This record gives sequence, structure tokens and C-alpha cells, in this order.
Amino acid sequence: MSALLDLLIEKIGTFVAAATMTVALAVMAAQVVARYFLSDSLIWSEEVARYALIWSSMIGAAVAYRQGAHVAVTDVVVRLPHALQALCVRAVHLLIFGFAVVLAWQSWTLTLRSFARHEVTAALQFDIAWVQLALAVGGALIAVVALEAIWRGPPLSSGMSSV
Repeated sequence: MSALLDLLIEKIGTFVAAATMTVALAVMAAQVVARYFLSDSLIWSEEVARYALIWSSMIGAAVAYRQGAHVAVTDVVVRLPHALQALCVRAVHLLIFGFAVVLAWQSWTLTLRSFARHEVTAALQFDIAWVQLALAVGGALIAVVALEAIWRGPPLSSGMSSV
């Protein structure tokens, strides 16, 4: 299971997050060049950059969560006995799991509704559901990572410092 998550989150997730961030940066740079050097604006650039950043953020959040790269305030937890630290860490992961499941479920429902209604974006004229799908995918990935963290438990050395 860990090897599958390593591939899915660490390799593929990191690549997708980096690729979509690169697309966003390239499009924003192209917009600056077009506007200030060519005196013409790219009407689609803002949408592409915004949607690429949404995908990058949602996939990147799952990657960062698995790597323990999110900010955590652990001052109180590290002062607790080891058994209570483990309980607190698992409780935090359980709360994150609950939030991620609600996020994934609600955004999946919204995505299906948008596909059914054929709602399109303003400039690019493609289904907005493809953008909303990022929330469902990101929420699902975060939920899977939270389950893995609950199963794995806290690191043995320092409570929540690497959570």
C-alpha cells in the first residue's frame, strides 16, 4: 500500500502539481510579454493560469500533507505524555480525513451537476466541471493520505513535528 501511495502521491502527484504550476507561470509570463511588449492582451491567459493554480494547489496539498510539509503548531502536544501525543496526532488526522471526505463528496456532486448542465468558462468555453474536479481529486487524495497517517500513527521520535 505504501509503495502505491509513493507512486501516486510522491511521483505522479508531485509531477502534476509542478507541471500545472509551470503552466500557470508560463501563461502569466506570456501575458506580461503580450501586454507590455506587443501591446496586446491574451484573453484566455487569466483563466488558464487560475485553473492551473487550482489544480496545482489541490494536488500539491495532498503531496505536502503526506510529506509533513504543512504548518503545524505542536507546542502543547509535544509536552504531553507519549500516549496522549499519539492520540492527539491520530485525532488531528481523523479531523483532516473528515474534512477531506466532505470536500471530495461535495465537490464531486458539484462537478457532476456542472457536467450535466454543460456550464462553460467565460473565455475558453470548456466545461467548468474540469476545474471543479480538482477539488474532488484533491479531497480524495488528502483523505487517502489521512487514512494512511491514522494507520501509521505518529513518528516515534517527536510527536507531531513531522505530521
